[in-house]
Amino acid sequence: MQLPKMMGRIAVAVSTALSFSAVALADDGFTLSDIPELKNKEPIHVALEAGGAADLIIPYLQKFSDTTGVPVTSESMVFATIYSKEVVELQGRTGAYDVVVTETSWTNEWRDYLYPIFELAEKYDPDGREGIQKVLDGIDPGLLRMASTRDGTLMGMPYYTYTMVSIYRDDLFADAGEQAAFKAKYGYDLAPATTWEQLRDQGEFFTRKKGEKLRGETLEHDFYGFSLMAGRFPHVQDELAAMIWSKDAHWASPVREGDKVVGFSITDKDRETLKWAFATYQDYMKFAPPGSENAFWDFATAQFVEGNTAIIPLMYNGLWNWASSVRDKVPGAKAAAAPVVGKRPYTGAFHFAPSRDSGNAEAAYWLLKYIGSYATQKEMIEGGWAGTNATVLSQPDKTVDTNYSAYGWIPPTLAQWDAQLPDVNDYLHFNSSAFGKIYEQMTIIGHENATGVTTPDESLAAWEKAMGALQKKFGELPVK
Repeated sequence: MQLPKMMGRIAVAVSTALSFSAVALADDGFTLSDIPELKNKEPIHVALEAGGAADLIIPYLQKFSDTTGVPVTSESMVFATIYSKEVVELQGRTGAYDVVVTETSWTNEWRDYLYPIFELAEKYDPDGREGIQKVLDGIDPGLLRMASTRDGTLMGMPYYTYTMVSIYRDDLFADAGEQAAFKAKYGYDLAPATTWEQLRDQGEFFTRKKGEKLRGETLEHDFYGFSLMAGRFPHVQDELAAMIWSKDAHWASPVREGDKVVGFSITDKDRETLKWAFATYQDYMKFAPPGSENAFWDFATAQFVEGNTAIIPLMYNGLWNWASSVRDKVPGAKAAAAPVVGKRPYTGAFHFAPSRDSGNAEAAYWLLKYIGSYATQKEMIEGGWAGTNATVLSQPDKTVDTNYSAYGWIPPTLAQWDAQLPDVNDYLHFNSSAFGKIYEQMTIIGHENATGVTTPDESLAAWEKAMGALQKKFGELPVK
C-alpha cells in the first residue's frame, strides 16, 4: 500500500491505488471457505502476544489449519519480551516465525524483514489487490497508517488494539454526596475529566484514609484516586505519550521537506511539554497506591477491581473486560469508560506481518486475511476481543447497554480514533526506523521520572541524549 502525499497535518487520505474510509459500512464477505487450495502445505509458526484476552485467537489458528491442511503452531510471549525475541530471529534471517506479531511502532525498523501486504496479494490472491482491499476497508485507517512504513507501504494486518481509555468508578461519580462535596471544594461539577487539571483535582479528591467516608460508607482501608503504571515496564511511556500528544506536541517532531520526512527535531514546544508531562506524572503519583512504582497493567487494573482506586486515567481498552468486573467484587460499584484527556491516547496495536524468510508465505498471507476479515473480527469482538474492524465496532448493538463487559470500551475508542487520525502521521513512533530501541529507553526514563530518581529537568535531558544517540546509531534520519 502506498499512502498519498500528505497535506498539512492530514495523516491518511485517499490514494489513487486505494481508499481507507473511517467506517466502511459493509461486510467484506470473506470466510474460510473462500481460501483456495494452497499449494504449499509447509507448517507455519505464529508469534503471539500473551496476556489479557490474547488466548482468544488460538482457536482461530486451529480453524485455519483444519480448513487449509497447513499445520499451524504458535508461541505466546509477554509483551516485554516480544521485541528482543523476534528481532534476533528476523536479523538472523532464520525464518523461525512465519507470521510475526508486530507492535505498530516497530514497523519501520522491521520493514526489510517483512513482506508488504499488497505484494503478497498480487502473488497469491486470485482477486489481487482488490481481494485484500475489501478486508482493509473495514479496519480503522489510523491503525493501517501505524502498520505502514513512513513512505506508506502497508506491512501487516492490524488485528488487536490496546488503545488507551479512561476507566472510572461510575457509581462514585454519580453519588449525590460525592458530587456535592466535589463541587463545594473545586467549584465545578464532578464528571469525567477533560483537562489534566480536572484529572488532578479528581485524584486528590478521591484519595482518602482508612476511617474516612466514601459514598457515605466508612472506609476499612486507604483509598486512592488513581491507578498508574509507573513500573519499569513498557507502559509508563505510553501514559506519558498520551499526555504529550494531548498538548499537540511530540517526543520529537518530524522535519519535512515537502511531504517527505527528512529528520526529527525536539522543538522548544516539545521540550516544554515533555517537562510538563514529567512533572505532572510525578504529581499524580501522590494519589496512587503503594506499589505503583513497580506497577504495570496487571497491578493497576487489580487495584481498581479490588476497590482500592477510583480512576485508571490511562488504561488499554483490552483491560476493560477485567476492570468492569469491579461490580462483582465491590457492592454497589460500577465501572464506566470515557476518552482520555485530550482524546490522544497511546493507540497501540499489533499487526500480523509475514516474514520474508517464511517457508510458507502463501499460508501466512491467507491467515492474516482470515484474521482481519469482517466475519472473524465480528466473532472475536463479540467474544471480548479488542478488535480493529471499525465496521464491526460501529454497529449499533456494540454498546455498554447491550453487553457491559464486552463492549464498554468501544464508544470511547471510536471517538478517539476519529479525533487522533489527523495526527498519527506526525508521531515519532510511526516514522523512526530505530523506534524499537528508542521505546525501550523511554521505559527507563519514564520509570525513573515517575519514581523520583530523576527530576523533570533531568528526565528531559536524559530523553534528549537518548533520542540523539539511538536515532543516530540505529536510525536513518538525523536529529536536527
